Amino acid sequence: MESDNKNMINEHMANERTFLSWVRTGIGIMVFGFVIVKFSLFVHQLPATFFQDSDMPKNGFTIFIGIGLVLTGALTILLAYWQYKKTHQLLKKGEYLYSTLLLTILTIVIFLMSIVIIAYLIMAAYPLVFFND
Repeated sequence: MESDNKNMINEHMANERTFLSWVRTGIGIMVFGFVIVKFSLFVHQLPATFFQDSDMPKNGFTIFIGIGLVLTGALTILLAYWQYKKTHQLLKKGEYLYSTLLLTILTIVIFLMSIVIIAYLIMAAYPLVFFND
């Protein structure tokens, strides 16, 4: 009986550790997005004469990338909480079934955001190749 109680406690604590790991991941994604937005705003505040001979892009696309990452981080935390509560209820009933739905959704979203960032960096690094008049 005591062994079953210890196993149940361990399962609930593992669920909580997993939730906290997802929260840290979400916060990390949000911080990365915040840094991108802040850097973009910093670049836009520099004097235009500083960029006269520069090929540095002056559009606000990085702001959208940063906001997208902040939203992705917030979504990560929200989905992590939903998964935590769902797992908690299943553990209480003794009916826990492993699911990779959360991992799949977040992997796809983060992969798509990565593709957008890579495309932007390539376009920013080689503006003459893509925007040659």
